[in-house]
Amino acid sequence: MRFLHDRTPEADLTFDDVFMVPARSDVSSRLDVDLTTNDGTGTTIPVVVANMTAVAGRRMAETVARRGGIAVIPQDIPLEIVSDVVSWVKRRHLVFDTPITLSPAGTVGEAMNLIAKRAHNAVIVVDGDRPIGVVTDADFVDVDRFTGVDRVMSTDL
Repeated sequence: MRFLHDRTPEADLTFDDVFMVPARSDVSSRLDVDLTTNDGTGTTIPVVVANMTAVAGRRMAETVARRGGIAVIPQDIPLEIVSDVVSWVKRRHLVFDTPITLSPAGTVGEAMNLIAKRAHNAVIVVDGDRPIGVVTDADFVDVDRFTGVDRVMSTDL
């Protein structure tokens, strides 16, 4: 970071104290950005997620926190919602991703729409808080989109 008049501030800065000025960069594409740390661990995660409403939501906060980063919740979000998001993220498992869930009354079409949102390509079928089955892409072959997930789910958990 470069400061005006090449003077380093004497006090710590907050978000409101800083104005980022757009400038040219040697980076020709966002794909060329290298976030590898200097400590030799080879990690390449973002350290901080921007405080933009469309970027720093609860899912992004969960994902980045799980990998050691931090998401700045936008300042225009009501305090009650910020509190809910922070407590929700803190309750997430440290290793396992939060699964996508459907009730047994859900349809194959609903599952197909949800399944693309995660890399593991599975939807957990839950009755209340209890998992009762799993639905994957393979379960959708030759099945009508209006079929209930309870009819195609695997129950061998």
